[in-house]
Amino acid sequence: MIISTAPKQTAIVALFGSLVAACGGGEPTDETTEAEIAASDVAVEETTADEASSATALAEVSAGSYDLEKGHASLLWKISHNGLSYYTARFTAFDATLNFDPADPAASTLSVTIDPTSVRTDHPDGDEWDTELATDEKFFNAGEYPEITFTSTDVTTTGDTTGLIIGDLNLLGTALPVTLDTTFNGVTTPPWYNGRDVIGFSATATIKRSEFGMDALIPNIGDEVNIIVEAEFLQSEG
Repeated sequence: MIISTAPKQTAIVALFGSLVAACGGGEPTDETTEAEIAASDVAVEETTADEASSATALAEVSAGSYDLEKGHASLLWKISHNGLSYYTARFTAFDATLNFDPADPAASTLSVTIDPTSVRTDHPDGDEWDTELATDEKFFNAGEYPEITFTSTDVTTTGDTTGLIIGDLNLLGTALPVTLDTTFNGVTTPPWYNGRDVIGFSATATIKRSEFGMDALIPNIGDEVNIIVEAEFLQSEG
């Protein structure tokens, strides 16, 4: 799950600093120790307050159907390249519909469609490599499989604002269960949307492409694919 750890890191850094001072041969002063303890206490309080704020925001969300805000959404994937780095690419054309029930998030549903010809790599060869990825039978084979889809089958809450969205990913004609580790980020109600809510989520998932029949260039190009999603949804009209 994607959860901010900055406040906790502040506390850890403060406590680590006191240990380093002690190991370095100098005893920390009472003043320094009190300051570090105070910083740790503040960090814990801030983390608790953030979690409570998110949970409160979730309770304020309107139940119903939501459409993807395409201008505020991204769908990235990363894959190992010769074990040296993670090659990162994205899809630029995708859509999603969310039926969301904040009172019972487990009753929510999600459906997603992706256009494989919208793959973008920013490769120096320009569109040539993108076109090969999209259309070649070794890769997304968009001529035969023009859509990639995800349809949720189950939602499980793991915390006040976190959960697992389990669903069937249909890629290259093979449908397999995939789990999105999801965090609810918040809600806003901009005046220009006439009272409709906008809600935001972050999610990650990991798949093995070979399980869907895409095994070209393994192991030089990794089998495991990391998927990163950032998405805002606008409450449907009516």
